[in-house]
Amino acid sequence: MTDISRRSLAAGAGLLAGAFAFGARAQQSAPQVTTAIPVPKATAKPLVINPEKVKGLSADLLRAHHDGIYADEVKKLNDIGEELSRIDLAEVTPGRLGELKRDEQATQNSTLLHELYFDGLAEAPTQPAGLLSQALSRDFGSLDRWKAEFALIGRSLDAGSGWVILAYAPREKRLFNYRAENDAMSPAGGVPLLAMDMYEHAYAADYGTDTAKYIEAFVQAIKWTNAERHYREAMRV
Repeated sequence: MTDISRRSLAAGAGLLAGAFAFGARAQQSAPQVTTAIPVPKATAKPLVINPEKVKGLSADLLRAHHDGIYADEVKKLNDIGEELSRIDLAEVTPGRLGELKRDEQATQNSTLLHELYFDGLAEAPTQPAGLLSQALSRDFGSLDRWKAEFALIGRSLDAGSGWVILAYAPREKRLFNYRAENDAMSPAGGVPLLAMDMYEHAYAADYGTDTAKYIEAFVQAIKWTNAERHYREAMRV
């Protein structure tokens, strides 16, 4: 065997050994993609208001909305979380993971917005006060103008889906009314203070397709003390 052949053989053996060593190191340092991770369970919040006393929205509608639609969203969120916690990132397709993350975002938004919706309902009429009242006048001109804009946004969602959200934007340090056409949309950088559900399940049993009457009933039933509390918390963000 010539010197050139010996050197080539030795170089090839060295490269092969190096490749095995690199593969072993890579295997040792690779992230654990198959180990299940703990996921906190979401728990449906109870309906703290007496549905018999909310003016403009029937008790049957509110109970069906809370105990059916909202509770189902919480269960769905937990089911998605369980599947994501067990997923093998080395085997799952990008498409399947994308679907799960899309559904997770929409369901999490729906869960949180429903909680805000029920939290925003009062058994007796209230009016905004304190810092929130001042902010509504500052950012919308007046409470009446805020109501008019909020209601018109709701009426623009006449296809039986979506949300109208009053939110505080910490970056701009002001209030906005946001329009979400579905559960997947959420105000980026905004902290929701009040949410009006514009899906059919929120009003059809009482008002059919008359969203204007439903919107008026909702606005009249707002529990402004809770919105004020959320606003004070949001200003610390």
